[in-house]
Amino acid sequence: MKIFRILVVLLILVGVAVAVVVNLGPKDPVRIEVQTEVARVEPITQVVTASGKIRPEKEVQVAADVGGYIRQLTVKEGDQVTAGQLLVQIEPEIYAARVQEVEAAAKTAQAQVALAEASLVRIRGEEERVRGLYAKDLTSKSALEKAQAELTIGQAQVDSARGQLLQAQATLDKARKDLKKCTITSPLNGTVVLLNKEAGERASGGDFREDIIMTVSDLSSMEVEVEVGEREVVLISEGDEAEIEADAFAGKPIPGRVKEVGSAGITKNPGTEAEVTTFRVVIQVLETTLKVRPQMSATVRMRTDHKDQALTVPIQSVCLRRPSELEAGGPEGGGDEGEAKEGGGAAKEGGGEAKAGEGEAKAGEGEAKAGGGEAKAGEGEAKEGEGEAKAKEGGAPTLGGFKREEPVEVVFTLEDGAAHALRVKTGLSSDTRIEILEGIEAGTEVVSGPYRALAKDLQEGSLVQKPRPGAGDLDPRQGKGGEGGRPMPGKGGGGRGGHGKKG
Repeated sequence: MKIFRILVVLLILVGVAVAVVVNLGPKDPVRIEVQTEVARVEPITQVVTASGKIRPEKEVQVAADVGGYIRQLTVKEGDQVTAGQLLVQIEPEIYAARVQEVEAAAKTAQAQVALAEASLVRIRGEEERVRGLYAKDLTSKSALEKAQAELTIGQAQVDSARGQLLQAQATLDKARKDLKKCTITSPLNGTVVLLNKEAGERASGGDFREDIIMTVSDLSSMEVEVEVGEREVVLISEGDEAEIEADAFAGKPIPGRVKEVGSAGITKNPGTEAEVTTFRVVIQVLETTLKVRPQMSATVRMRTDHKDQALTVPIQSVCLRRPSELEAGGPEGGGDEGEAKEGGGAAKEGGGEAKAGEGEAKAGEGEAKAGGGEAKAGEGEAKEGEGEAKAKEGGAPTLGGFKREEPVEVVFTLEDGAAHALRVKTGLSSDTRIEILEGIEAGTEVVSGPYRALAKDLQEGSLVQKPRPGAGDLDPRQGKGGEGGRPMPGKGGGGRGGHGKKG
């Protein structure tokens, strides 16, 4: 029994020893599995994509200008109407009575004018008679002054009566217009798309409270209003061709044309981190057999530029990297890290003795390090001053004495089983392709996926391999390059998608 236990223990110890030896032994370097595609010359169309709502070019909200109960409603929702057709009749009795009342007041004011004018004729004749007597010294000066004062009063009474007549006439005009407003007609040829009232309901008129009775739209001419970002609006011009796809008619594009590009931006969430500025763009829907309706959701692809011959690669193949990351063995380790790991086993094995011997040296260095604290502290100010001096000499932007790097555009090619980054200059971009102006030639094989590799893993010199035949698709969680996105340095997303700027 004891011998059996000893054998079991020995077997366990042997297994542990074998596992330790296997784990500490040299390992094959890890290779990143990538997909590739060849750069080719082909036509490319730069596209700006945005979403919005379809709406009629002409749409009128019909409301009552005067208040009252709706006596007659001649249409229902969906009816076709013509300009001038009767739509709504408001009860007119109150407004008709008001017209009669004001007409009577206007007649009274007109009679008052006639009386004042007749009185003025009499007073003027009296004033002339007194002036003649005064010229012959047959009357006193006070009598003349009295006659002149009465003439002035008579003229003023005429002016007052005429003013009251004008006021009464204006009131009469308003009353007649209010009576006319009780009859509401269609302002255009179109369709009743919305009906908010029924016969017998009360319509509240007035300028300060608009009570919409119905909406009439001309469905024969439609448009789409979208909002685009400030980086994309500079690419769009009036007259650009567009392709409209309504969600209700998926896969059936509708031709369109850019009709209007907003001049003023719309700022949302001002003063916050989520602040964003967009611009309004209106696209006219051209002739189509599809029955598009107002408020349908639609996606618009505006073609802003085109080239028949352009060297293109998949848009996700163009990555952003910092210049320091393009050097082998840079911040991410790159491919040299693999070679270092291959020889690292031997270094670790021999390093045990070295570390053991270094213990005393480190212990002896403690005092020196402690004493050097002040010197290092003094060196800090010197280094900081050097950083500012270097920044002034080189002109490069700095932050705290360190050079701030701006990312550059690169594509990755394969060379002897390793990734090689090439700087490129880009031009037009579509939803899936981007033009390369400088950096590579037609036929160059570039890495096109997966997205994680392009966004983060790939560096200059990284060991790579293509998918093995029959291995199937890559891990779906890694994606296939994230169409429409530009991999950012050290991040999992970002880019300009199908809204690229001109190179």
